[in-house]
Amino acid sequence: MRVVATQKLKEAKLRYPAAHWHLDGWYQIIKQGDFFSESDLRATFGDMRGFNFQFKFPIPETTLLVYTLINFESQVAYIDTIKPGHH
Repeated sequence: MRVVATQKLKEAKLRYPAAHWHLDGWYQIIKQGDFFSESDLRATFGDMRGFNFQFKFPIPETTLLVYTLINFESQVAYIDTIKPGHH
């Protein structure tokens, strides 16, 4: 899957340095994964929330959530924002 707006990921790693490796791990899983449906995502990320094309992913061992827009047909994941939230 192609991940768009990776600058937001870089900014989050600078803003939340303790989450650096966890954010990198999330990115690698999304980038290398073959996700063709919401159920494919849920099989890998059981704790994600959302539906249709808007999904938020809790980052382990942090309070961060990655908000995304995902188009399964074109295999693009857009990082909308990364911010603290409730898991």
